Amino acid sequence: MKLRITLWCTALALFISSSATSSFDLFEPDRGKPPPPPPKKFVPKPTTTSRGPLTNPFVRSHKLPPERKRPPKRKKRPPPQKDFELRGTSRIGAKQAVILKGPDNKEFIQYFRSKKKEPTPTGNIGVKFKEPYQDYFLLSVESRKIQIEYPTESPCRKSNDKKGVECNSEDGGKTAILSLVHGKALKAPAAHKKPPKKRADDKKKKRQRTFKRQVIKDEDVPPGMRVVRTPFGDRLVPIKK
Repeated sequence: MKLRITLWCTALALFISSSATSSFDLFEPDRGKPPPPPPKKFVPKPTTTSRGPLTNPFVRSHKLPPERKRPPKRKKRPPPQKDFELRGTSRIGAKQAVILKGPDNKEFIQYFRSKKKEPTPTGNIGVKFKEPYQDYFLLSVESRKIQIEYPTESPCRKSNDKKGVECNSEDGGKTAILSLVHGKALKAPAAHKKPPKKRADDKKKKRQRTFKRQVIKDEDVPPGMRVVRTPFGDRLVPIKK
């Protein structure tokens, strides 16, 4: 048994020494030199033309497309300006009222009472107009002019001298002054014309012609009744017992 182990170890040592001797060559010319560099990868040269190099259509570009600029939003046009015309003012004690002509050419009376005052959208204090002009406010009343507030979405942009409208440029047309236009006075209401005297006489004569006096004969009086004769005609009256 010991002999077999000894023989096996001897054979293994001879094999190792023979392999080491075959790998080591004392006379190798490249022994001790650094290993050669790895071969370079083949890269095809880009083809060129007179206009420049051709691009490879199969290579994806990493550049992002330019962002499209959005057009600016258009500002909404405000509603058309609606003006009022001051036709007159009145004051009885603490009660004040103004006569206005609306955008629809209809006149109306707007009262200015302290009990009806309320804050406006712009922070002023005034009385809201009656319908359909509830977006306007009456701020102050004087003898020949008043101050009103326009809606925020439709301010007073252009003054109108013919109607006596003066926009307030300091607050951007939120308020305006309405003045009585000179040379224009309110027309007095038409008085009821009396018919001339001649027409009244003609009507009286016509009545006299068409009037017939009633006459009752005595033989036509029924029993228990009596006749009462007047300038306008006869009539029957029961006899009182």
